[in-house]
Amino acid sequence: MKKTFLFGFLSLFVILFVFSVSSVVLALEEPSLLVKKDPRTIISDLETLIPGLMKKARVPGLQIALIREGKIIWNRGFGVKNATTKEPVTQKTIFEAASLTKPFFAYVVMKLVEEKVLDMDTPLITYLPREGIEKELGHPLEEPGFHKDWLEKITARHVLSHSSGLPHGESGKPFPLFFAPGTKYKYSAVGYYFLQLVVERLKKEKLETIMKKYALDPLGMKNSCMIWKEEYEKTSASGHGYFGKPEDFRKRSQAHSAASLYTTAEDYARFVCAVMNGEGIKKETLKKMLTPQIDVDKEKGLTWSLGFGMQTDENGPAFWQWGDYGIFRNYIIAYPQHKIAVVYLTNSYYGLSICPDLVSLSIGGQALGNAFLDYKHYDYPVYEFAWKVKEQGPQAVKKLLPKMKAQYPDDFSQKTISSLGSVFTNEKLFDEAIALYELNVKENPKSAKAISQLARAYLEKGDRDQARLYYQKALKVNKDEKFDTKSIDLAMAYIQALEEPKKLSKDYLKTLAGDYETRHVKLKNGSLYYLREGAANKDYRKLIAMSRDTFIVEGLIFFRLRFEFDQQDRATAIVGMYEGGNQDRTKRDKL
Repeated sequence: MKKTFLFGFLSLFVILFVFSVSSVVLALEEPSLLVKKDPRTIISDLETLIPGLMKKARVPGLQIALIREGKIIWNRGFGVKNATTKEPVTQKTIFEAASLTKPFFAYVVMKLVEEKVLDMDTPLITYLPREGIEKELGHPLEEPGFHKDWLEKITARHVLSHSSGLPHGESGKPFPLFFAPGTKYKYSAVGYYFLQLVVERLKKEKLETIMKKYALDPLGMKNSCMIWKEEYEKTSASGHGYFGKPEDFRKRSQAHSAASLYTTAEDYARFVCAVMNGEGIKKETLKKMLTPQIDVDKEKGLTWSLGFGMQTDENGPAFWQWGDYGIFRNYIIAYPQHKIAVVYLTNSYYGLSICPDLVSLSIGGQALGNAFLDYKHYDYPVYEFAWKVKEQGPQAVKKLLPKMKAQYPDDFSQKTISSLGSVFTNEKLFDEAIALYELNVKENPKSAKAISQLARAYLEKGDRDQARLYYQKALKVNKDEKFDTKSIDLAMAYIQALEEPKKLSKDYLKTLAGDYETRHVKLKNGSLYYLREGAANKDYRKLIAMSRDTFIVEGLIFFRLRFEFDQQDRATAIVGMYEGGNQDRTKRDKL
């Protein structure tokens, strides 16, 4: 009897165990996406939770669109367009898409490939004139040290998949190329601009016209444009920086394939639906577009296709892209097999700090791209420290930093402290930056980099004596440290120009004043003043002569302007010279 009972009990245990394990396996096989959850419940949850999430993360305004079964089922605005004016974000509020522009451009490129306007695997250099290429490079193709052989192999496929080896903000002479095309992944806005030049030349039209014809109009994106429109003055959101200050609108007058789209979450969701549903593009072309081309992070299951980042998780493949223009940060992720996606746009530096939360709440799944990019969550200790310093002043640095570093040593690295100091100086919190860098120098007294950062903070504040002192100290301790002293040379030359400017006659300065495309120089009270369209600073800055043709711009330590002249000694162009060695040239409108 006991045997029978024991056998029956064990049998029941085994059956229950197998059933439990089977249930777990089935649960793992089921998508964690919210495909079976009632959309009305999801929307209700989002409407309840998003405002609180935005408040925690200090995000002023947000717009979101939810896609189910390949259709937009809900979109809404939250918060304010501008933290000062308190105007509410609506469904029609315009946001900067930033890098969400890239896959949008890629979609149009794929359509041009369908039309045989462009070949995916033909080297781009064959479509452009040599002089145009050399102008963009800033030097001849045969420049010593330049990888002309790599440039000659770059194709549209390489550009769209970020495997071209072209730079992303880096500069120098020779023009930097980082590897042979197709061998590695490296995100590059420059690559997209290179392809834009090809597309514009082949179509004989401006990019904004091409995008309108091939994407904006066909997809019904009525509120979107690749350049600024006057009507956006009333409908656009203002971007907000690290400490929540609203910034002026950036009014792009020239389209850029990597970043210039102005849009709404609803409009961009129309594009996402088109990609998922194969609208306006052939089925085989769409398949090619979403086929991985290069590994990004094998361990995380991340690759890059012809336009979008791709991830593969337990829910299947998904395409994604982030947008980051500092004061506008956005994200989109879509699972095409399940026809489910979310698009959200924000007008905040902290927009991507809520990405994991928003993706989880809206569609489920994981924002692996955001994790790969290492955007910090809104409760990141460095954010907490920075805000306390802003509120309490420089004395809070000495009070809080040692404790925070002891509690969160990995978060408060030298790199992080350097970046945070830059944040403080950019926000004109010079005493806070100085206090931060002084502690850093105290802990690293033989670091030329740490000392030069302190010197720069003093120079940004306007204290040239202290800046000079610390720059000299940095040079003295630089014997054993591999630190490039070019930045110190530039800063010391800036100080010298302020203290001993080159004297030039008013009549001569008058010959330099004029319009040079987007650059403008005017003469006022015997001095030249400079403004560039689209720059963060909207006011004219004083130019101070270093020589007859080269000037510093007051307040811009590491930037120089050089005038070019023709044989009659007339100023014909301005060359902007940047800290990294990069240059750009603008021609004079009228002589």
